Amino acid sequence: MRFPFKQAAQLLDQLITHGFDAYIVGGAVRDYLLGRPIHDIDIATSARPADVVSLFKRTIPVGIDHGTVAVLSGGKTYEVTTFRSEAAYEDYRHPSQVAFVSSVDQDLMRRDFTINALAMDRTGKIIDLFNGQRDLRMKRIRTVGCAEERITEDPLRIMRGMRFASELEFTLGSSECHAFRKQAALLKNISIERVNQEMTRLLAGKAVTQALRLLFETQCIHVLPLLEQADAKEVLDVHFTVLRSDAERWTAFLSALGIKDSHAFAKAWKWSNRLRQQTARLLDLLQLRKAQAWTREAVYSAGQDNANAADRVCAALGMISQSSLADRECDVRRIWEACPIHSRAELAATGNEFKQWANKRPGPWLAQVISELEREVVNERVKNETEEIRLWFKEWSTQQKEQF
Repeated sequence: MRFPFKQAAQLLDQLITHGFDAYIVGGAVRDYLLGRPIHDIDIATSARPADVVSLFKRTIPVGIDHGTVAVLSGGKTYEVTTFRSEAAYEDYRHPSQVAFVSSVDQDLMRRDFTINALAMDRTGKIIDLFNGQRDLRMKRIRTVGCAEERITEDPLRIMRGMRFASELEFTLGSSECHAFRKQAALLKNISIERVNQEMTRLLAGKAVTQALRLLFETQCIHVLPLLEQADAKEVLDVHFTVLRSDAERWTAFLSALGIKDSHAFAKAWKWSNRLRQQTARLLDLLQLRKAQAWTREAVYSAGQDNANAADRVCAALGMISQSSLADRECDVRRIWEACPIHSRAELAATGNEFKQWANKRPGPWLAQVISELEREVVNERVKNETEEIRLWFKEWSTQQKEQF
């Protein structure tokens, strides 16, 4: 087999030329064998961190205590890690002690799953000590060694295993299923940020339904925050593959489980503000779509992208047919393009002008008048021209003068 990682070849050559062993390891090898896109390329070597730093011009000591140095080369970043073995995991995440070792075999023994315990040398030869290639052919996820031991070391491997099942469309080995169920409670020891990362990627996988079924069958889902009472009935019917963003997928997930307080969920799962806001917005739009079809005012308020996202969530939940999505997207685009304005900033009158016309200080009345003007302009009852707006405001003020 020829060596396929051309950009990383010079790094391996540099290490080998100076007397060190060096291999491409882990996910890059796995994805190459599967014909999947390759993102991060990790290198394992017999060179110590100080040796790596001395051999390359641009390095970053990202995890030097654990043997990892980031090497910048050709516009890419490669993590170069010294062969190592690990002692007991005292905090369910980090080994209590890391020992640098001399062979790649010892290094591969510490890895999580057989499909990740693969290495490739500079000639393209695969080092496969645990039948990882066979598991790739059988589309199966197995741990390296005893499943319970691997999970006890790092319970996040439960979520990683489920995520790989979703992304790769693989099944989980029977020993792993048993171990995941038996050790599910250990997930409580893992930071929710890391669990959230894995769950978000799981929801984006092609085999998300099968992975979610595994989460329920192993009872792992009931250990996760605010999912103690989660019921598989509705969520396994969600068509996640029609969804295009993390916010859409989480919206469908929460809606299917009947979780209405997205703010409490976002707080418990420590979501980013962006994901928190997008999901809350989509849940609100979902309620709107249950009540009525898209109107010009609704599309303007939602925005074209959010309106289309809400329709995709509706399709995922079976509220509308997936086959109708293209037509609905055309309808939303037609309504959006028909709107005279697409944001408040496009109004032909500003808050300062309203204050001058009213000869009043700012107050709740100003927000009210701008909101009502938006509605009138969007529905083309008032032209978006300064003089037309001034005349409308004069009439509006007369009608509202008891509130002034």
